[in-house]
Amino acid sequence: MARVTTRRIMTVGISVGTRFPAYATSMGRVLLAGLTPQKLDEYLSSVEFKALTPRTITSREELVAELDRVRRQDWCVLDQELELGLMSVAAPVRNAAGKVVAAVNVSLQAQNVAAQRDPRAYIESVRDEIVRTAGLISADIAAKH
Repeated sequence: MARVTTRRIMTVGISVGTRFPAYATSMGRVLLAGLTPQKLDEYLSSVEFKALTPRTITSREELVAELDRVRRQDWCVLDQELELGLMSVAAPVRNAAGKVVAAVNVSLQAQNVAAQRDPRAYIESVRDEIVRTAGLISADIAAKH
């Protein structure tokens, strides 16, 4: 048996100022789903889709369908589209007028999710907590305006 030590499990390095393509992140998709049709069309006309993993959505049509789903359900689960082994769950934060102004998310190791007794129930519980947190932040924003 051989083992290589590492300081982090994922190769994605995220620090202040790090930028990822919105189409390949859960927070990005939540924010894109909150855009007006005109703003979304502007984004889609300017973006160059790249497959970051074999799972990454790389077509306008697929992304639009996914954003419609995110908009309807009001959350996003991303499964290894930014990096293999990395999952994330995001929900929108809204202002007092109901406009999406931000998003909250949590990242998960796909391997740890798969190791759960019931991976689907685990993701649902994480999703519920993120949606609840986003709702609390949205309510706080609304209360201050």
